[in-house]
Amino acid sequence: MTAPAVPNEWASGWRIVAAGALANATGISLLFYTFNLFVLPMATDLHLTRAQAGLVQSAIIAAAFGAPVIGRLADRHGFHRMFLACTLGMAATELALWRWADGFAALVFGTMIIGFIGGGSSTVLITRPVSAHFVRYRGLALGLVGVGISLTTIVVPPWLQQVIAAQGWRQGFLMLALFALVLGLPAAMLLMPRNASTHGQPAGTVPANRDYLQSRDFWMLVAANFCASMATAMAIGQLSPMLQERGLTATNAALGISFFAAGQLFGKLGGGWLLDRFEPRLVAATLNALPTVGFVLLLTEHGSFAPLMIAAALIGVLQGADIGVFSYFIAHRFDVSRYGAIFGTMHGLGWIGNALAVVGAGWSFDHFHGYWAAQVTAIALLLLTALLISRVRLVRHDLASEAASL
Repeated sequence: MTAPAVPNEWASGWRIVAAGALANATGISLLFYTFNLFVLPMATDLHLTRAQAGLVQSAIIAAAFGAPVIGRLADRHGFHRMFLACTLGMAATELALWRWADGFAALVFGTMIIGFIGGGSSTVLITRPVSAHFVRYRGLALGLVGVGISLTTIVVPPWLQQVIAAQGWRQGFLMLALFALVLGLPAAMLLMPRNASTHGQPAGTVPANRDYLQSRDFWMLVAANFCASMATAMAIGQLSPMLQERGLTATNAALGISFFAAGQLFGKLGGGWLLDRFEPRLVAATLNALPTVGFVLLLTEHGSFAPLMIAAALIGVLQGADIGVFSYFIAHRFDVSRYGAIFGTMHGLGWIGNALAVVGAGWSFDHFHGYWAAQVTAIALLLLTALLISRVRLVRHDLASEAASL
């Protein structure tokens, strides 16, 4: 008996990937990767300490509560409704920060709102239709979805730095809101097929059991994601100040964010390609260990432009690859019909790591007169992540039969 042919996943899948890339390129991820440009101007304008500025960023911890909710709703209602509601809410909050934020409390409250609903414009929602549609090329497709944010993070930071320098940090929030409303929202809504994220199940029929919470592999993925999130967030949240501490100007430090994004682009595409072709656990462990070299360079180099740009790029490799890696592992280890709930829970807990790392990096600067303690901690966390993810058990899939069921 002849095995069923694997359908061409890209025939309609290109629209899913393109829509996801555009949504991710203009949503909460863009704010997260550029927030470090706001830190010093906000601290100066509103008389905040570096630790207080870190607390503003750490308010994104609200994503820990929002991501599981949005993931579950995405399983029931699909992409379009959730993306529309969450993107409008996020942009409205950014506009409110632009117009009315006048102190520490207002910034924290606004960041919490963005964190809670932000999953509806980022990976919690966007990776679900990709994981549901793709089987054979799932790793590459997940990587391509991330290309959008890599490209905007290469282009936007130097320009946004000039806007903030000339017109203030408030204008930066206005620009980010316009990116989401004018570019991301209409393009993603038009491109994404209406049935892309249901995986063949009508909304409202998704299984409600949470047996994955009893799985050893789920909690190993949670722990690995938590550690990786802490390590990379230490750099993302304070990358520009870290590079300036190592002797670079603000302009060159902004270029460091672009190099970070270039590494991120390599991580997304290269990581996805490798996941489809080689042992996923070995690939994931290697990608998590590689950025330790970047943190070593941040610890040892001073005033040297090229090594510090390489450091930013190496850290970016993991930040680019990690969403694809964890999305891939969740989709291959668990039932895709519950992908939103499972990934949302893991991703939400990872945001706690992000928040702790941002606060910790600021605290490290204030108490140790530099970022060296945070950077040493990041190296240890990355090595632990590599060990954890290498121990996750993956289910082998019959590609032809699974693809035929989509």
